[in-house]
Amino acid sequence: MAISKPSLTFNPLHPTFGAECKGVDFSQPVSTDTIDHIRAAMAKYGVLVFRNTALDDTSHTNLARQFGKLDVSTVVRNSGTLYRLGPESQLTDVGNVDQNGNIESVNSLRAQAFRGNGLFHVDCSFNHRRAGYSLLRAHQLPPPGSAGGTEFADTRSAYEDLDDDMKTQIHDYVLWHSILHSRILAVPDNWIFKIVDWTLDMHGLRRLPYLIILLLTIRFLGFWVRLADTTMVSMCLFGLLRLLLLRLAPRPLVARAPHRLVQVHKPSSRINLYIAAHAYRIDGWTKSASKPVIEALMQHASQEKYTFKVDWENNGDMIIWDNTCVMHRSSGGSYQGRYVRDMRRATVYDSA
Repeated sequence: MAISKPSLTFNPLHPTFGAECKGVDFSQPVSTDTIDHIRAAMAKYGVLVFRNTALDDTSHTNLARQFGKLDVSTVVRNSGTLYRLGPESQLTDVGNVDQNGNIESVNSLRAQAFRGNGLFHVDCSFNHRRAGYSLLRAHQLPPPGSAGGTEFADTRSAYEDLDDDMKTQIHDYVLWHSILHSRILAVPDNWIFKIVDWTLDMHGLRRLPYLIILLLTIRFLGFWVRLADTTMVSMCLFGLLRLLLLRLAPRPLVARAPHRLVQVHKPSSRINLYIAAHAYRIDGWTKSASKPVIEALMQHASQEKYTFKVDWENNGDMIIWDNTCVMHRSSGGSYQGRYVRDMRRATVYDSA
């Protein structure tokens, strides 16, 4: 039965999740009562679509604050340049416009990084504190028919449909998440992403202290001096590169975090798969051993029966989704390199 209130209606978009919400007046501050009804609907649907909200950056940010503390970890301000959305903006810029207002080249590093958004993921899972709601708004869309859409996957129903043996097997899995992993999946021939990922992956460095001890022993004994010295110099340069990346790289690139795969979605009391294209390793496993397991779970959770697509139609359209119970990805669109597609997102921390 649909959740309703005299001024709000929720029209389901999929048999198990997602709805379009009508009746919210965004021209004035949204009442606490309305926020509570939206929260109740989010617990059921996981995704809500609002058309023609006419929100601007300020009202968008204020609305997000009504749902919780803002997560600004993906608001990246490059040193020495003004943030395109304003120096005090707490919105994440996910448009295809550069700092000078020009359409981003499809071959730019930023555009290549954004290709990772075309893989099913949850926002900010590379941080230790999970993101809760994301509020994505279309500020300026390209001509009708070229804007594409956003696709969602129901990871609560995906968990429920697993057989009992699989549920038992994965119950205690902890997955490590990194945004670099999804970027490498999306653009496998980009060597910059690979080098940065290799440099920052602490798991790959777990044998480094033993190698240092071995080389120092070799050097002390006087054997293979040139080899040992060359290797030590290389390791020092590697360490310097790592320190520079940790200090200078945007925070999302550096961040890596572990999260339990199987979690209770507290607002609905349903069990959920917390998985994403950012997931690259099961804790205690190697990457190579983890890969087929993670891929199989991703394929299961993104089957057509668990997904639906929302097309962007008008400037001011907004979608709110709960990152703790759905995945999402950008889908379709012929705007790349041709038209402005200015999208802005506010994200709040998971309050559960």
